[in-house]
Amino acid sequence: MSQPVFASVSESVFIVWSALRQQGFDAALQRASALAVDGVPAVGHAELCASAGDFESAWHLAALSAPERNPGARFARLALFADALGDTNAATRYSEQAVLAQAGEASIEWIVWLINRCAAHSAAAHVLRAYGRRFPDDARAPWWLAQTLAATALDPASSAERHAALARAWSLDPAVHPDLPLQFAIACREMRAWDVMERVARDALARHPADAEMAWQLSHAQWQRNDAAAAEATMRAVDRAAPGNANVAAAIGLYLAEQARYADSEAALHAALALDPGAVMPAVDLAELELRRGAWRDAWPRYEARLARGDRTAENIVNVMARRGPRWRNEPLAGKTLRVYSEQGSGDDIQMVRFLPALAARVRDEGGRVTLACRRALKPLFSRYFADCVSIEDDTPGRCHFTLPMMSVPFVTGLQPEQIRGAPYLCVDAGKAASWRERVSANAGGASTKLQVGLVWRGSASHRRDAKRSIPLAALAPLLELPADVFNPLTPGSGAELASAFAVAGADTRMTDLTTQYIEGFDDLAAHVAALDALVTIDSAPLHLGGALGRPVLAMLDHVSHWCWGVAESQSWYDTVELFRQPRPGDWSPVVERVSARLQQIALASARQRT
Repeated sequence: MSQPVFASVSESVFIVWSALRQQGFDAALQRASALAVDGVPAVGHAELCASAGDFESAWHLAALSAPERNPGARFARLALFADALGDTNAATRYSEQAVLAQAGEASIEWIVWLINRCAAHSAAAHVLRAYGRRFPDDARAPWWLAQTLAATALDPASSAERHAALARAWSLDPAVHPDLPLQFAIACREMRAWDVMERVARDALARHPADAEMAWQLSHAQWQRNDAAAAEATMRAVDRAAPGNANVAAAIGLYLAEQARYADSEAALHAALALDPGAVMPAVDLAELELRRGAWRDAWPRYEARLARGDRTAENIVNVMARRGPRWRNEPLAGKTLRVYSEQGSGDDIQMVRFLPALAARVRDEGGRVTLACRRALKPLFSRYFADCVSIEDDTPGRCHFTLPMMSVPFVTGLQPEQIRGAPYLCVDAGKAASWRERVSANAGGASTKLQVGLVWRGSASHRRDAKRSIPLAALAPLLELPADVFNPLTPGSGAELASAFAVAGADTRMTDLTTQYIEGFDDLAAHVAALDALVTIDSAPLHLGGALGRPVLAMLDHVSHWCWGVAESQSWYDTVELFRQPRPGDWSPVVERVSARLQQIALASARQRT
């Protein structure tokens, strides 16, 4: 932020404001009185009283004070103290009066003092809003407002205001600050405003073609619009402008993989690791490519690089478990306890928990013990498969000697592709199974002869590839029009969305939303899935759950998808899972058509069995 020459703001205001913010009004009043006794001009004393509604004292103190040459200064102090007292309306009103009563540069000086001396970001935001209304063509106001908002806890409304402020600043003067283009590009990314993001990034790259970070933002927008080839070209351009950047080489490898050019992608990722052997993401991406093509002897050791990521918070489960015990590196376990824990998504846990009994038997033969710490939502389900199980949320330190992430179990066991078996391994609680069969039957009504189908069309928005794997409900219209099926949404809170999709498709609403009855997380979901005739899902946790239970699953995959599904439409992980892959990125129509046809076959076979 720029630094205008500081003029005549009294340090006593800062002292009184600090006491008000940290200790409350009475302490601030005492501090102001003490300053006056010490001979320090009590600038702000009157405003402090006025901000708290003590206007008689404020009038008396103001009468004792020397007149001020800047008539807006008193309003500015009133706004500052009102903000510290949490009176937003008063802070807004006094900020407006301060800006109207003084020259523009005086307001700028006050704003800079609020930000740089006080870090009073909330108070500064009030003044900046008022200043922006009076001087709408000054790009500094929206730029600084975006910075003050970023320094506070952003709720959705504040985040939207910050995005709007960045857009306003960029429209007025993209060069108002060197950081503006990148911040605005990232804000566009958060809003998924790909057109604007691309325009901002191209403008910045026209001036600075070697800006790798801005090129990364542009390439991300292109990838999100299903143009991985353009994203690759963007990163190759910045590589030509400034060669030798491992991150750029890794990005090229990523976008080659998104085009299903897996051999070329591996070559690019090897080049990235040659430039920076300790780089984490290219090592992880390369490992996943090796896993995809079955080169597991190289892949599993390399995949351990994921644990070296430096962007995890202290509350991330990998760091939490590291504090509870060192990661196991094949040390002797006689008399010791090894805690395996949930590390990535619930689907990964469901997929990999099958290998835990073999590891536990090996450790038990050595005289040790393996326990499992999984998410609370998975514990009832997993406990029937692996009894020595606790929930991570209820776990306490000091119960293990070593820890191991779930996704490292294949590494320590030396898992190879030929060892994968697709038979079901999880089971549903018998009581829940009966209850959920009754629920599904009771809600079928007159549709008791129709196929009961579970439906999952979107996953967690935090997933790296969620925009690729999730399907817009409008694209499912051919599926929803099938007359012989009743759809059961399996994502809690998604029922209204599905009902709306039926209306848009012009189809009779044939759906039953029972997700409000999920009391024990995946245990209820498993019983629900077991009571259905089939499951249609994207690549998310219910896919793995249905496969692990041995239920018929029709899996709708994006063009590239997760490594475990390989490159075609065959897989060994689950005997009852059928894959339907996009022929091109973003093209769901052929997938939905084929899944609809397959459901019709299942419905016909079911009708024949009934007769």
